[in-house]
Amino acid sequence: MTLATPLSAQSFVRLLKAPTDPPNPESPLKIQIAWAVWDDTTIHIPNKHELIAEFILTRLLKDKSKTSDNPVIDARYWSLLRKVLVLDGSVGAGVRGLKVWLGSLLNRTPLAPIIISILTLLRDLPVTKAKELLVPVHPCFSVLWPLSVHKIGVETLLECLGAVLNVSTELFDDVILDGICETIVFSYREALGNAGNKKKLPVTFLQSHLSPWIHAISSSSHLSPQLNKAVYAAGTETLFSLDTLRASPSSESLFTALSSLPNSPTTINLAIPLLPRLFSTHTHSLRRYRTSLFPASQNNIQNRENDMRMTSMAFFASCLKLLAGNDLSWDARVGLVSIIESERIYASQCVGEMEVETIREDAVRVLEEEKAEQKVVGLALDVLAALATVDYDVIEPVVGRILPRLILTRPSPSIQKSANVLLNILLDFHSKTRTLHAYTHALFDACTSLPSIRSLASPQEFYDRGRTSIILAHTHLSSLAQAFRTFLTPTQVKEAAQITPTLKNTFNTYQNLSLRIKTNEMEDRPRKKRRKSEPAPPSASPAPIQVMQEVDAYALSLSLTLKFAALFLSNLPSSFVTPGVREAVLEASVWAIEAARSLLCNKTSKISWADQVTSAALLRFAYHLLAWKCGGELGDMGGLLEVAKTEDGAEGELVLEILRFLFAWSSRSDTDVAVETVLDFALAYIEAQAENTDGLMVLYLIVERWLDLVDARGSKSSLDRLIKLIFSISPTSTRRVDLQGLQPKDVLWGVLHNAQFWEMGNIRISVLAYLTPPPNSMKVPALDQLSNTYYLLLYVPPEYLTKQARAELVHRAMEGDVTLSSLLHVTTGEKTAKGKRKRDEGRDLEDVRQTLMHIRVFLQRMGRLGHLNTSDRESTRDYVKHLMSMEVSDNAVLREATINIAELYIVALLRASDQDPSTSAACASIFCSLAQSGSLDEESVTQLCVLQLVERLRQDFSVFSLPGLIVASIKEVHAALTPVSHPNVIDTLPASGTIKAWARHLSFSHWLGVAATSTSEYGQHIAAALLRNREKCKSSADTLGLLFEELRCLPNVDRKMHLGLAVGVFIFSTEAGDIKSLDEVVSSGSKHLSVDDFSHLLNTVYEALESTRFPPVQCVRLVHAATVLLRDAPQGTLKVVQCLFSQCLNLFIGHTQFFAGPVDLKLACLEFVARQCSDRPAALRPVDPGPIHVLLSKILSGSPTHDSTTTPAVFHASTTILNALVRLRRDLVVHVLPHLGMVLRQLVSCTRSLRPQLAAKQSRIVTDTLPSWIAPSEPLGVSEARALARLFTSLTTKSVPRVHMQPSAEQKAESLSKPFAKHAAYVLTAHIDAVNDPLCVTRADVRRELEPGLFSLCEMMGTHSRDAVMVSALDAGGKSVMKALWKEYEKQRYIGKG
Repeated sequence: MTLATPLSAQSFVRLLKAPTDPPNPESPLKIQIAWAVWDDTTIHIPNKHELIAEFILTRLLKDKSKTSDNPVIDARYWSLLRKVLVLDGSVGAGVRGLKVWLGSLLNRTPLAPIIISILTLLRDLPVTKAKELLVPVHPCFSVLWPLSVHKIGVETLLECLGAVLNVSTELFDDVILDGICETIVFSYREALGNAGNKKKLPVTFLQSHLSPWIHAISSSSHLSPQLNKAVYAAGTETLFSLDTLRASPSSESLFTALSSLPNSPTTINLAIPLLPRLFSTHTHSLRRYRTSLFPASQNNIQNRENDMRMTSMAFFASCLKLLAGNDLSWDARVGLVSIIESERIYASQCVGEMEVETIREDAVRVLEEEKAEQKVVGLALDVLAALATVDYDVIEPVVGRILPRLILTRPSPSIQKSANVLLNILLDFHSKTRTLHAYTHALFDACTSLPSIRSLASPQEFYDRGRTSIILAHTHLSSLAQAFRTFLTPTQVKEAAQITPTLKNTFNTYQNLSLRIKTNEMEDRPRKKRRKSEPAPPSASPAPIQVMQEVDAYALSLSLTLKFAALFLSNLPSSFVTPGVREAVLEASVWAIEAARSLLCNKTSKISWADQVTSAALLRFAYHLLAWKCGGELGDMGGLLEVAKTEDGAEGELVLEILRFLFAWSSRSDTDVAVETVLDFALAYIEAQAENTDGLMVLYLIVERWLDLVDARGSKSSLDRLIKLIFSISPTSTRRVDLQGLQPKDVLWGVLHNAQFWEMGNIRISVLAYLTPPPNSMKVPALDQLSNTYYLLLYVPPEYLTKQARAELVHRAMEGDVTLSSLLHVTTGEKTAKGKRKRDEGRDLEDVRQTLMHIRVFLQRMGRLGHLNTSDRESTRDYVKHLMSMEVSDNAVLREATINIAELYIVALLRASDQDPSTSAACASIFCSLAQSGSLDEESVTQLCVLQLVERLRQDFSVFSLPGLIVASIKEVHAALTPVSHPNVIDTLPASGTIKAWARHLSFSHWLGVAATSTSEYGQHIAAALLRNREKCKSSADTLGLLFEELRCLPNVDRKMHLGLAVGVFIFSTEAGDIKSLDEVVSSGSKHLSVDDFSHLLNTVYEALESTRFPPVQCVRLVHAATVLLRDAPQGTLKVVQCLFSQCLNLFIGHTQFFAGPVDLKLACLEFVARQCSDRPAALRPVDPGPIHVLLSKILSGSPTHDSTTTPAVFHASTTILNALVRLRRDLVVHVLPHLGMVLRQLVSCTRSLRPQLAAKQSRIVTDTLPSWIAPSEPLGVSEARALARLFTSLTTKSVPRVHMQPSAEQKAESLSKPFAKHAAYVLTAHIDAVNDPLCVTRADVRRELEPGLFSLCEMMGTHSRDAVMVSALDAGGKSVMKALWKEYEKQRYIGKG
């Protein structure tokens, strides 16, 4: 606004300090007056910016509590204050400094209440209005806060922090507010660290700010990760400061405050996930202040550690009290116990036993609850695993309660993962302590204790749980078997003989119970028949039912016990097995067979379910203990097969175990059961149980274990049945996942990928007979057979097909192709005519297309292997014409296979055209039909086939080597293709297919020797359009290929323009996945360039690199282009290549962006050098090694700034360059050995890593010496150390330099050992300094990998240089490191003995 009358300085001040607003009834508001005076440059008021700033700040402070028209949330005040503070030019030059007048003003007007007020009021504003207000507030805050923060007390800053916490609960996504809050939090933390008395702060924080602080750092908070971390640090630094911990080391006041909050349940639910984080911070604070909190004498340091642990465990106990009865607490419990383990807080028989036992019992109680949630069970297992890691003695008393529950727990992904971790910890402990026998007995006890658990609905459910439990899973059993073979002691192996009596006693108990049931049944059975008219007798007492359930439970317990016993006895270490143990194991296996036969073969009634389960377990036990290899004392085994045949309702597991054992028994030479008999029943069982898992398991057993036996002794009819059963499985069939997780397709794929299967002669005959059945008419079943056969043939190794079978299959494939194509054409025609597709006898259109695709892919495969038969020229000609007459645009695989088959047939005919006139006629007929087809439209099958054939003709044939009849027909194809592919010069970018078609047409014309009929500006127009619209372009490779093709084929092109556009297309291509195709185009195109053209192309790339117009992204592409061009340079360009390489090296070391810029650009430069050194070492000149070492030194030099992630590729590229130079150009490296030594020292320095918990200055000392591409938080690892050791070792490797000049005398292979000996000591001292640095740490695995290279340096040095280094270059620590290293070197050094 503009004032009606000019104001003097006195009147302006009087108006601003008036007691009312507006000052007069007729006058505007004070803020409007201040705006008008500020905007009016004609009003000269001394220091008016100071007057306006004082008015605004005073008004903001004075009226901060107003409910209406509050100036704190009025954008006009903040906008004017921003103008005043930034001094936008409306103030004269004689103004006092901002800090001078604003500092005195802030002394009179405190800023903190204003900030607290605006943060408080922001919560009540709409989001849009709040964001608009923050725009002028932030610049004012940025100026005012740094000037006033040092005058604000820490208590007031705590109030500001409280305002931040309050607004954070309603925080919206705004970067400005985030920055303001972060500045306030940082200021509070800094003031807290400098404050002398902090006793009142924790009390105030707990009383006023604890609840909003928990809400702010919870997972549901809207804070950014950085602000969340700062707010958390501010709270913990307040709660766990030294003064607070002195008053209450275990922070009881924190938990008291949590329990007494007004909305305690909600806040506690938010605080529970934070407890592990708080526990970790509390433990670190105790360690930080340990000398002040726990003073100890020099001889009593252990008491301090115990006091720290007791204090931490007291905090842990408070956490457990808070977690008691909360359903959301198990995640927190896992985190708390993990911190106890990681911080080594627990001490056995000293600290925390009661607390640890409490959480252990809670976890076991969860496992014992039948209705516990799966997630809670998984977390309870995680707690037990963490406790086992802390101290195995903690969970040892409850292992006997855990293992049975693991058998009964239903598996799920989360439970399975957690249980496997726990079982691995148990197994690892017993393996290390050599107490695996104790773990085995614990497993046996777990199985025998199962009958005492009465919570299951039925024994069948019990058994299903046991079979699918985590303990009996393959993962645990395989690890257990490996542990048995490795860690059992001789004494424990001798004790294995004692297992047999235990098993016999358990089996006798089961038999006694079973006998009691039978006795009760006989007693309860009436002695004579009753009449129908008589009433039924009363039912027997329920006692037999309970006994039956007990028998079933014992059967299941015995089954699981036998499984673990078989695993234990079959994996005894063979070196410790004595004859007595071997005899005892054999006795156990024989007993198992006799027991199984007694249960199965001596029955007069139906076999009970318990007997079937027990018998299956006994047979499995005997099979694993190789009972079938015993002599003939076991008796007749045919009875087992009769049981499987005659028993109605036999369990699938029992049949499987009977067949497994009988297959093994029949493999003996003196068997009484023929393989054919067992196989015949097995196949019949599979056919009867085709839809069930039981039949699938038997089929899986045969193909996985007994294929060799079946192949050797099975009859041809049985083998044919087996192959039919296997190959009748649909490759895509799925069923409900069974107990073993086996699917039918798993059996099929297992057979097709089994090399042993294809090596078996008899089976292979049956396979070929199945794949090549007698020809039938093309009915629906035959069509299905055709589809299945050729799908399977895609997975059959073609080497195992006989020549006759291949010819028959190819012939049938061609016939089936023609038939299916006609069927597809008719069906498509009906669909077009009637508007819908009919389904007739299973001839589904999609199935026909899939079958056609399988056939053509098979023919393509046979053609590439050279198995296509082209002896019948007429049929071959007709088939190629048939392929070209059918359009298959909707199936990419079918389309590609069709084109490839046509190409293979035509090329085969062309190769034989000079031997047979009929072949020439067939070829000419095919080409004429292509020319006359009229289907050479864009992207048609015919056109794509012709274009692909053009490329093949150019590569493999010369036009002069073909008969004239074929050449004439090819020219007809060229003439027919010309109008279709002839380009129109337009401004829009054409499709990729159009560009590719024109490039192939040019190549076609050049090959035929026919002049092209188009303008040479077409490629230029396309490239220009691509560069104008490169964001939308997806045909960079095709455009680049067209430019190179025009350069090769057209004589009247502007070559320099084309080359420049080629560089532009390569650089500015935005297709991330097209780099490889672009490289291939450049590689193939540059080989055909002349020396002048190639030189111009390299100069264009160098000039683009030398200019500073391109951003780093384009510079990376330019360097990559130079790399590709130098790699595939044409002949006669050695000098050009050498010149460009030297120029680029000087460019890289002379411009900062190449060695200190983005890491991608560094990698591109290193790849450029590495390619030249590795691929073309002879092209290096004596002037090159110096700049190469300078470039490496600059890239490896220290930097004050670092990337967020480490890029190990830079290190590997550096070692690759030096390795190539050392191995391939020793003659050049010998002149720059000091440079080499310096770079090697830098590489050694890069292997360091920061020591944990360093202060900021200490960290900076180390990080400033690390290169920018190494993030301090991600040090280099083992692979980098291995690469560096390999480089050191190559210094002692003898090699012959690779040069272009012919040597005057025969060169001897030499190494750099002697020349580099005087420099090796400095490289070795770099490693010693890194190991001896108190601020750094070199990991043990890194040192271990470096040892071979360090030993090579020691070998080069010799004892004289070692002694000199020990005297002059090392301190006491360095000498000890050198002595230890030299001692290890002496251990492995070869001294000429042996």
